[in-house]
Amino acid sequence: MRDRGGEIRTGTPVRRLTRRADGWEVTTGTGVLHADAVILATPAWSASALLAAESPTASAELAAIEYASMSLVTLAFRRSDVAGAVPAGSGFLVPPVEGRTIKASTFASHKWQWIADGAPDLFVLRTSLGRYGDEEHLDREDAELVAASLKDLGEAVGLSARPVATTVTRWIDGLPQYPVGHHARVARIRDAVAKLPGLRVCGAAYGGVGIPAVVADAWRAADEVAAVLPASPQDDPGAEH
Repeated sequence: MRDRGGEIRTGTPVRRLTRRADGWEVTTGTGVLHADAVILATPAWSASALLAAESPTASAELAAIEYASMSLVTLAFRRSDVAGAVPAGSGFLVPPVEGRTIKASTFASHKWQWIADGAPDLFVLRTSLGRYGDEEHLDREDAELVAASLKDLGEAVGLSARPVATTVTRWIDGLPQYPVGHHARVARIRDAVAKLPGLRVCGAAYGGVGIPAVVADAWRAADEVAAVLPASPQDDPGAEH
């Protein structure tokens, strides 16, 4: 991006989007930017607020998307301590009927080779806590969440080793919910947004929360915006430079 003259700004909250005849006016906390096109890769509530004036229909549909909060507990063990104790595979899910504190565990050193390569003497795994409507974990101490994770891991797979390092990360309203009718809602949002030239939305709120899903959605949004923008000279191989 930077090698094509792009600029990345952090710490620049966007306050308002306004459609102009020649593109978009983006009002930020530090000034006004002018853009040919805008892609909103934000949580649904942020996109809803930014589209309230330009697309009330999309804004209302976005506001109806609910979110769940979660806590992630990352645990690092000596690989020698967990040999034979961690099953093959990338992890497991925990259905609510089991009554456990954790809702899932990801065996990161199995799932991502770069983690295994970067720390060959360690085995890293992660547990997830919290479901829609269950946010009590957000107020618990880190040590409590670590202890609960170790207890559930011991009961689920027989893991008894003690970690050599732990990290707890809380994601408040980090997981969009997909109830019955979500696909129809997303279609209505996309239809409404498509009526705004040079504007698209993408992210976990629409077609999937996994990394492959959100990356694919971002490519879709970028391709759709690029298709309606005039080509720049550097995009034309026959253009003079």
